[in-house]
Amino acid sequence: MKITKKQVDSINNQCANGWELDVQYFLFHGEKTLIKQIQLDDENYLEFAIRYNYKNQVSLHISKYYHKIGENYSSTNGMGKNKILDETQVKRKNVNNLVSFTKNLNDEKLLEINKNTKVASSCGLILESEEF
Repeated sequence: MKITKKQVDSINNQCANGWELDVQYFLFHGEKTLIKQIQLDDENYLEFAIRYNYKNQVSLHISKYYHKIGENYSSTNGMGKNKILDETQVKRKNVNNLVSFTKNLNDEKLLEINKNTKVASSCGLILESEEF
């Protein structure tokens, strides 16, 4: 999959509240998703991703990351959290539809959603991560 800097900039300019296109996810998976990070303290942050789920519904995925000061990578445990933002099953995955959600999803709203959303069930395959 290819995407130009102009296309990335165009999508990012349409997003509100600090959301942007997750270029790495697009290059690896071929799907346009939007991401935003909220720093919790010096070494921990939450990463939010607006994307389409397997039913073509718009969902919010939340992961908590640990980034040790001085290291070049972050780590996470478990499966994170998922919240369906729109139950409508779309026929076509359109990034403009995802962009429209960024207008209402500011830091305060995202932290509220995180607080009220439980960790995803792993169906016994992987241990659930701790609540965050």
